[in-house]
Amino acid sequence: MNNNKELDLLEKKEYWMNLFKKYSFLLTQNQKQVFHLYFVEDLSLNEVATELAVTRSAVFDTLKKTKNKLEEIYKKHQN
Repeated sequence: MNNNKELDLLEKKEYWMNLFKKYSFLLTQNQKQVFHLYFVEDLSLNEVATELAVTRSAVFDTLKKTKNKLEEIYKKHQN
């Protein structure tokens, strides 16, 4: 059961990394920085917040908006 959960997490990370590689040029500098620290550098939300001198909730919101934007861009390019 644990292996399935880990595999699912790896697949989700790979999905986001692929979208980021493809469409990062359409993101703001802040979105790129937060995404990179969280997904590429593998920092926690708290670590990203400390690194950027912002709150954890600001990091969470930025990640959420970034993921939404990446999915929106991806869907537009699929049609």
